[in-house]
Amino acid sequence: MLIFLYLFICGLIGGFTAGLIGIGGGIVYIVVVPLALRYFGVPENEIVQYTVANSIFAILFAAASANLELIKLKLFHTKEVLVIGASSVVASLLTLHFIVHTSWYSIRFFNFIIIFLLGYMIIATLRSAKQVLIFPLDSLKSWRLNLVGVAGGSIAALSGLGGGIVIIPILNAIMKIEIKKASSISSGVIMITAFVMTVYSLFKQPLHTMHIYSVGYVVFPIALTLASGVIIASPYGVKTARKLSSLTISYIYASFLFMVIIKKIIELIIVKS
Repeated sequence: MLIFLYLFICGLIGGFTAGLIGIGGGIVYIVVVPLALRYFGVPENEIVQYTVANSIFAILFAAASANLELIKLKLFHTKEVLVIGASSVVASLLTLHFIVHTSWYSIRFFNFIIIFLLGYMIIATLRSAKQVLIFPLDSLKSWRLNLVGVAGGSIAALSGLGGGIVIIPILNAIMKIEIKKASSISSGVIMITAFVMTVYSLFKQPLHTMHIYSVGYVVFPIALTLASGVIIASPYGVKTARKLSSLTISYIYASFLFMVIIKKIIELIIVKS
């Protein structure tokens, strides 16, 4: 039963992180979910698919909880969320179908993708952290928002990170949108994308069927335990973010990415040896 306590604590951390920096908490979930899945007997050849599904399930609750708080605070950017979210959904479903749910998409390839993405995002975030040139949201064309959605949806499906891991740096570092606004938009897009991806995972038939407490690739003892912690902590993350400077949030964001990179490098070394 100790595994459920760990999952709940990770849900609290992930939920707070989701509200604070707008990435859905996936950088926490992709670390703990594979451990829990192995505890429940999921075979290695489907660890990646189960990890993505259950991480995204928890991310859905994190993003929904954070968005409720953002709406209350009138910090929700509806137009940008809907435009980016539409293309993100399409990209995520195509990526799940044609890449993730194939026999060649392994845990090793998964970890390589995570390390590469997070390394790039750390560099992009730190480079833009002290920049003062900020553009208004109205300056963003719809086609540029759609490209952000394609990138976010694809990465969400490939990594189980929710998509915010690329949406925030693209909006902030490349399109010069202030990071708090970028985080808010990211939370909204993640909620839409995670909902559609979760429905897909629930109806997708695994090669290895779990017990009666799972549906599709979602293992409910894992997913719901994470989600319970997420719902509690996410609003506090949103409130804390309002009190911090954009520079501080950028550094916190980069620190989380760095910790996950270290964890994934260790996993690659262990698997190789």
